[in-house]
Amino acid sequence: MSDDGRGDAPQVVHETTVVDGGGGGGGGLIALGLLMIILGIAAFLYFGGYLESVDKGDVNVNVSAPSLDLPDLNVTTTTSPPKGN
Repeated sequence: MSDDGRGDAPQVVHETTVVDGGGGGGGGLIALGLLMIILGIAAFLYFGGYLESVDKGDVNVNVSAPSLDLPDLNVTTTTSPPKGN
């Protein structure tokens, strides 16, 4: 071996550690976030009463119905003769 002038210099060893996380993982968090937003909107609509049926007919607006006195009507109908061609 040749002597390059380093004498008893310690040998330097370089180590590299590569950590690979798979490159993904953000999609699950996005899906979870969207699910939570949808559930929040659904809960707001449900508990706020916005999803109830409107055809119950039990609305009380404290207005008395007017009374109408109408005369009796006698309607007579007659049949007309059929039209010829």
